[in-house]
Amino acid sequence: MPEEIVMPRLSDTMERGTIVRWLKREGQEVSKGEVLAEIETDKATMPLESYAAGVLQRILLPEGGSAPIGTPIAVIARPGEAVAAPAAPTPAAPPSPAPSAAPSAPPPSAGAPAAPSAPPSGRILASPIARRLAEELNIDLSTVVGTGPGGRITKEDVEEAARARRAAPAPTPPPPAAPSVAPAPVARPLTRMQETIARRMVQSKTTIPHFYVTSEIDMAEATRLRQQLNQAWDRVHVGFTEMIVKAVALALKAYPEVNASWKDDHIEYHETVNVGLAVAVEHGLLVPVLHDVDRKDLRTLAVEVKDLVQRTREGHSRPGDFEGGTFTVSNLGQYPVDEFLAIVNPPESAILAVGRIEKKPVVRDDTIVISERVRVSLSGDHRVFYGATAGAFLGELKRLLESPLSLLA
Repeated sequence: MPEEIVMPRLSDTMERGTIVRWLKREGQEVSKGEVLAEIETDKATMPLESYAAGVLQRILLPEGGSAPIGTPIAVIARPGEAVAAPAAPTPAAPPSPAPSAAPSAPPPSAGAPAAPSAPPSGRILASPIARRLAEELNIDLSTVVGTGPGGRITKEDVEEAARARRAAPAPTPPPPAAPSVAPAPVARPLTRMQETIARRMVQSKTTIPHFYVTSEIDMAEATRLRQQLNQAWDRVHVGFTEMIVKAVALALKAYPEVNASWKDDHIEYHETVNVGLAVAVEHGLLVPVLHDVDRKDLRTLAVEVKDLVQRTREGHSRPGDFEGGTFTVSNLGQYPVDEFLAIVNPPESAILAVGRIEKKPVVRDDTIVISERVRVSLSGDHRVFYGATAGAFLGELKRLLESPLSLLA
């Protein structure tokens, strides 16, 4: 029998997806594991791989269409099965005659171009690169005509809009008008990602009893080790983020109470250590996940972190990139941020907020010296673990980063 392809769950928080474009057409052969389509989720645009081989018999959800998880979106005929011809579209019923008082509008002329169809729910369909470029060039995407599949706005469409704006003559300034009331602020609809972030953060702050513990760590030895590794390792660059993530994973193994989640009426302890990284993207924040971090050496981790962050920022995430997280690290060290408090990312029970590394005077052996320090804050779910455990966890994290050779074990 033919097999239905359904809208998959591509992330822990995904509820529905939108077909950006179909890479296969009806009647074409499909191999198992071959990419059928690109699907936009609440987090990113991801590939849909076929879990069946055969012929794409029917496409049930067109490009630009949105559907909940589990909804059939295509049908694949198995090898050797007869392939049914695509069903002809059902003709629309003739419209009811309009009342005599309301004359019907004249039909459009044959030469008039058809207006592009609006995306579902009024949402603007645009590629991640197009959105980023539009923001840089201060181009309002609602004024750009998309030429991609389903009216999707491409990078080239944004560049053309920018060229047209530069070529347009400067408008003649109107005469000064009498003072008027300031215009109302323009409402901008949220993207699916922004809606998800808003819902989950409200859920976190209203249902999780947060508490916070802060510690300051001497990063002088970690800085020296990082410099030595980057000189010794060809084509692999180790950043402070990788060192912190590795130290977090080892500390979680030592204190599994922090690597846990509150579930209904009990605490669930995780057997794996999967660390999420908060990554800023256009109009939002994503948390891709590094799996089994405690089992990976620092060199492998350095490569994986950079690959994962790059895929996330460029909108090329893969299925599984956002699943299975047990702890999150949010690092604002590249900004002039000394310290901050982060919101727990449910269903996890803790998140580590990392500020910038800065040189400052400290007392060491009764002598004032200049040292490189970083302040880290642990936000925790008080239902899962308590202040003493949080303090012990940060103590272990501090020990690992101040004696960083332990990260190479």
